Amino acid sequence: MAFRGSSDKLFTPQNGKLLGLIQMLAKFDPVMQKHLALAIKGDTSDHYCGKNIQNELIDLMSQKVNDEIINRVLKAVYYSIIADCTPDISRKEQLSLTIRIVDLSLDIRVEIKEYFLGFFSVSDSTGLGLIEVLIELLTKHGLEISNCRGQGYDNGSNMKRKINGVQKRILNLNPLALYVPYGNHSLNLVISDSARSSVKPIAFFGILQRLFTLFSASVSRWKILIDHVKILHLKKLCDTRWEAKISSVKAVCYQVGDVHDALIALSEIEGCNPETAHEAITLGEQLKDFSFLVSLIVWYDALFQVNIVSKTLQEKDMDITQCAKLLKSCCSFLENYRKCGFKDAIIKAKDLAIELQVEPVFKPLKRIIRVKRHSDEPAQDGIYLFSPEKKLEVDFFNPLLDTFLISIRERFIQLENYSEVWGFLYNLDSLQKREEILKSCLALQSKLTVNLKSDINGILLCNELMSIKPFLSEMVKDKITPIIVLNFIKQHKMQDLYPNTWIAMRILLTIPVTVASGERSFSKMKLIKTYLRSTMSQDRLSSLGTLSIEKNIAELIFQP
Repeated sequence: MAFRGSSDKLFTPQNGKLLGLIQMLAKFDPVMQKHLALAIKGDTSDHYCGKNIQNELIDLMSQKVNDEIINRVLKAVYYSIIADCTPDISRKEQLSLTIRIVDLSLDIRVEIKEYFLGFFSVSDSTGLGLIEVLIELLTKHGLEISNCRGQGYDNGSNMKRKINGVQKRILNLNPLALYVPYGNHSLNLVISDSARSSVKPIAFFGILQRLFTLFSASVSRWKILIDHVKILHLKKLCDTRWEAKISSVKAVCYQVGDVHDALIALSEIEGCNPETAHEAITLGEQLKDFSFLVSLIVWYDALFQVNIVSKTLQEKDMDITQCAKLLKSCCSFLENYRKCGFKDAIIKAKDLAIELQVEPVFKPLKRIIRVKRHSDEPAQDGIYLFSPEKKLEVDFFNPLLDTFLISIRERFIQLENYSEVWGFLYNLDSLQKREEILKSCLALQSKLTVNLKSDINGILLCNELMSIKPFLSEMVKDKITPIIVLNFIKQHKMQDLYPNTWIAMRILLTIPVTVASGERSFSKMKLIKTYLRSTMSQDRLSSLGTLSIEKNIAELIFQP
């Protein structure tokens, strides 16, 4: 909703929502009516309804919200930084800053909260430029970098570089600010790597993109598609939004016959130009290619499994150990699929071939591929190295699954290391022996130690966990989670009895494993700073973003 319109004058058309509301209030409020009458006559120097007072009111309200957020962060002590960058409609690089804390402001419980602090224009998007902006913002809000316990960014090189990236520069200032790469973005890179693992995957997604381009070129073509494809629809493919890939793969996989019928209907429509008809017929033939059908099944099986992990990674209160287990399960699935999935894919592809009324056979190879032999071995003419089926497995299936597995293992090493250190706090009910708990507590103390100072005492933490565990086991039937432990301590006011547990659990839940909140803030930015409002000032953009994203706090502060 736009506060301002094309005119800033009272009682003129298109003067914006704010002036329109003031004019409406004047009909029922005598004081406002008198004030506007004086303003129209010119008997008052300023009617306080112009753009300057609007911006001032917005800034003041936003500042109130920011002050409340900072108070909560200071009360929580420990916090994490979630930052992301993207260009806006006017091609200015915008930095979105979010602070993650364990909120202690409520009376009887604690909550994991991620608070938006604003959009900030950056002219230098290198690691050095961004770290200067971040430190300046933290200092401005009175937040000490020494209390930062986590960093969450996307996988941009300026953020994650190990020598001069933002995460490394903050680690140089505070070694306790653990960096965890954004898991969902890492999965996106896994998919991107796999899609470029060989020529076949590139050609496969090229066909899907051509399908979308063909039908989306006009309203009439899209109507032909939705008349035939009733449930799932094609999506435009995007390198940074890999979920569009699984949506398109799923749509074609489950409705390949309907998509083919739509292509035929498009090619036979009266008045269809030759280029469009030829493209539709060509795509129809490519859909019936048995190699394409096998590729379709393989991609769907792999993407479906990865999508399960992706959905979990987008939750701000995600359980790290659960995520690690899901990743391990995903790797196990892909390893088993690498061994026997190709034959299963062929069986499923035969069902699709029957639906398309084509023979479930591979096209013969265009040239003979002979076995490569050493110079001292006799030649054996006419012996094929690969059948068409084996060639697809070697050229497409194996490289695809190998790239999946290698990329997942590489990108989640840090997450696995994190789980090894912190995982025991998620599974208190599974720890039975004191020796196991003590070993884990001492490892955690070492992780939280800098210059011989540590946030916790490992031995005392072990004693506290051994003491509190029986109470929680009686009260909680399900798994004893960190949030349950914190709520138990807070409700019974036992912070002084279990100080190390109180600190360790808060730090654990403060560390982010997703930067979804940062990415969601950009969706709000695109609604605020549109093409028609591309000249909006930076302060107004940031203030409106704060009031919109943190509307719950704004409503709490400004409630009548």
